[in-house]
Amino acid sequence: MTNIRRAAACATAAIGIGLAGTAVTAAPAFAAGSGHYINFSNEGGFLVNTCYKWQGSQTADTCDSGKPITSTWRVEIPDDATGVELNVNVLAQAGGKNLSPQITDLKRDYCYTLYGTTFTAKMVEKTC
Repeated sequence: MTNIRRAAACATAAIGIGLAGTAVTAAPAFAAGSGHYINFSNEGGFLVNTCYKWQGSQTADTCDSGKPITSTWRVEIPDDATGVELNVNVLAQAGGKNLSPQITDLKRDYCYTLYGTTFTAKMVEKTC
């Protein structure tokens, strides 16, 4: 019986050491934030989708979907991102109008306001 207990204790210790090693060496799920962000405010008469495709980053690409009138949302720019492909689409827009801004400097904040109606949708950059 003593040999069985000793074997069980050794197996438990080996599993614990193995799991601890895995936790220490596991890759991060996402990069740290840079402290900079992209902010949107929907003051238009439509729903909005925004999608972010981070270049050079461990952070997964994401989308904010169906943002309603009067909503405000933002996404933090990952510290390791070297670029972003940003798509801003007005839902139910005839012809699938895209209002995507070109963002080249990821070391600052960006703030945008969307306004108008589905057919006259516009986006302007504002001071954050």
